[in-house]
Amino acid sequence: MKKPKILQILSMYHPEGEKILLEGAEVIRTDNIETEHLCQLAADVDGIVLRAPARITRDIIDAAPNLKAISGAGVGLDNIDVVHATSRGIPVLHAPSVNAVSTAEHAVMLIMAIGKNLIPFHNEMSQGNYASRTRIKTYELQGKKAGIIGFGSIAKETAKRLKLGLGMDVTAWVRKYNEKKHGAAREWGITITEDLESIFSESDFISLHIPLTGQTRGLVGRHLLDLMKPTSFLINTARGGIVDQGALYEVLKDKKIAGAALDVFDPEPPKPGDPILSLPNVIVTPHVGGTTVECNYIMSTTVAKNILQAVKGEKPDYVGNPEVFK
Repeated sequence: MKKPKILQILSMYHPEGEKILLEGAEVIRTDNIETEHLCQLAADVDGIVLRAPARITRDIIDAAPNLKAISGAGVGLDNIDVVHATSRGIPVLHAPSVNAVSTAEHAVMLIMAIGKNLIPFHNEMSQGNYASRTRIKTYELQGKKAGIIGFGSIAKETAKRLKLGLGMDVTAWVRKYNEKKHGAAREWGITITEDLESIFSESDFISLHIPLTGQTRGLVGRHLLDLMKPTSFLINTARGGIVDQGALYEVLKDKKIAGAALDVFDPEPPKPGDPILSLPNVIVTPHVGGTTVECNYIMSTTVAKNILQAVKGEKPDYVGNPEVFK
């Protein structure tokens, strides 16, 4: 039986996923993410697997008449034109929830690091400045107010750790409360609210855990940032585009908020010399919240098995646009 053709754009998160792809398909691998090049390669493939910063645009989809499925290499789908794929009846696949624990741990780590001023202490000690212990403040997290934006799988894992592990006062924001979906919060002592402004005005730490969509792009702009207390911190392990990064830079530079911890940026990767990277009240990591060794293995093997199912005409397990099957 002839193997299906799959275009793999950039490496997957773990070699085991690539091994599964190679066993089940003829794989065309490229690290060139230019649209014209990808249009040429996509001309006769059955499936496409990609990871950011590669993007699948309308033009690439239209250049692939035999395309049966597109899959991100991980969780997010914001680098794929899902709307156009859906109009063509093409399922868009991903690996939802598999990075929940890894990303939640990263968010908690950033909260602890910025609350305890870990980086400034490290920098001072590396220069022999032991006396910095009397100059730099640290904060006790127990009892502090943590605002969680969203209450999906990652947000739940983060909220649970902050509440049950660190004894923080946790409130999560959702667009619309649903007893069945959000009832678990009551068991952990977590408050659910639909009032976004109250989260920003009252929280000591605000952690973002929502997907990047047309509705959420730029959601955290100057208005919400101006509501934050001068002693509060913003943590973003979701997507950079959720935050107006220019506005965030200004409030951080002017010390209108205490600091920020960022794992994601807009654009990504950030441009060389981006001023937000050098602010003394900012901690940055290169979008690694969900890329632990354990998570990468699960994510890559899930994605590989999923797209092989789809290109063989079977219904895959994890579909970002399930309406294509209706």
